[in-house]
Amino acid sequence: MTDAEIIKLILQGDKGKFAILVGQYQQLVFRTCMGFLHNKDDAEDLTQDVFIQAYQSLSRFRGNAAFSTWLYRIVI
Repeated sequence: MTDAEIIKLILQGDKGKFAILVGQYQQLVFRTCMGFLHNKDDAEDLTQDVFIQAYQSLSRFRGNAAFSTWLYRIVI
């Protein structure tokens, strides 16, 4: 299942599918956060915040770029 298909299902009400995206991108987000913060606890907190923000903003994902690129912009 592609990211676009998963996002479509989430936006249609299948909120549980968001766990798939988290599982797929959690390490990428965490490593990016560690690169900025250099502190494991802070990076874990920020990773959680990033996914909360992504979930809340998912309806604004236009699909012009890869989901990972969009998610990276949230991290930044």
